[in-house]
Parts: sequence; structure tokens; C-alpha cells
Amino acid sequence: IIEECKRAADITRRILRFAKPSPQEFGSVDLGITLQETLTLAGYQVHLEKVTRRVEVPPDLPPVRGNQNQLQEVFLNLVLNACQAMGAVGGTLELVVKRVDHQAELTFTDTGPGIPAAKLSKIFDPFFTTKSAGTGLGLFVSQRIIRAHGGTIEARSVEGQGTTFIIRLPLLQAGAVAEATLAKPR
Repeated sequence: IIEECKRAADITRRILRFAKPSPQEFGSVDLGITLQETLTLAGYQVHLEKVTRRVEVPPDLPPVRGNQNQLQEVFLNLVLNACQAMGAVGGTLELVVKRVDHQAELTFTDTGPGIPAAKLSKIFDPFFTTKSAGTGLGLFVSQRIIRAHGGTIEARSVEGQGTTFIIRLPLLQAGAVAEATLAKPR
């Protein structure tokens, strides 16, 4: 009963966030630090699920303009989804960040069972889930957060070969770092 109450409270929080997201201040976000903190938060789940992780972040990657808590929520959602998809069998989770023109491109690739093509086009729809205990809000909220950051998120998957999520976020230009700490989202 207690676990179901916690689950109901979590669903309620997600629905409220879906209905009326709270305004957050944007600033300069270091993606390398944010990803490492995310992996620390997900550490027990990653270890529990026997997932090997590989992280590549260039040391000279400029920051992005954003809200670290919101971006961490997106990254944590993708990491936990990947771990749950790979399940007790385990597998590999690869997080790669690279600079592509004026954007940071983050790829989250797992070696799980993949998503059937018929379901892939629906994964960002609110309340659509492939999990028996899922709410169907995680990827929808993640997409909304990434769009609020001026970025994009997409998924590619081949059934039986895993799934890759690709996030693109605009990089801060050299002179814009100081301004970003004072700016609010659009």
C-alpha cells in the first residue's frame, strides 16, 4: 500500500509538471559534470541491472545554456529507461557527447531489446508506455524540457539491437556565458 501511494504521488507530480511546468532560471551548464552526477544518482540501478557504462565527453566542450536540474532529469530518465530495458541480462550503456557545429550532440545508446517500429513513433506521446508499471510521462516531459532549451530529441531503434536517443542542445558562445547566468527561459 505504501509503495502504491508513493507511485500515485509520483504520478500526480508528473501530471502537475506536465500541466503547468514551473519556470526555472537558465544558466551555464557543463554537460560533463551533469552526466557524471546523473550516473552517480543512477549508480545503484546501473549496478543492480549489471550494466556496463561507457562515457565520452570532450574536455574542451563549451557549456550549454540551460537549467541543470531539468537537464539532469532528462538524462536520468534516459539512463534508467535504458537500464530497465536491458533488465537482469545486463548490457552496455554508451553516453557520447560531441560538438557538431554550434551544438552539443548527446547520444544515449543501449544494447537492450529495442523498441518495435510500430511503437517507436509513439514514445514521446503523453501517457504512452511500453512498461507495465510506467506512467508514459517520462519521455514526453523529457522532450518538452529539451525543446524549452532550444534543442531536439529523437530516438532510433532496431528491435533486437538496442535503442539510441539523440539530444542536440545549442552551445553557449564565448561571450554569452556570463549573460546566460542571468537570463531566464523564453
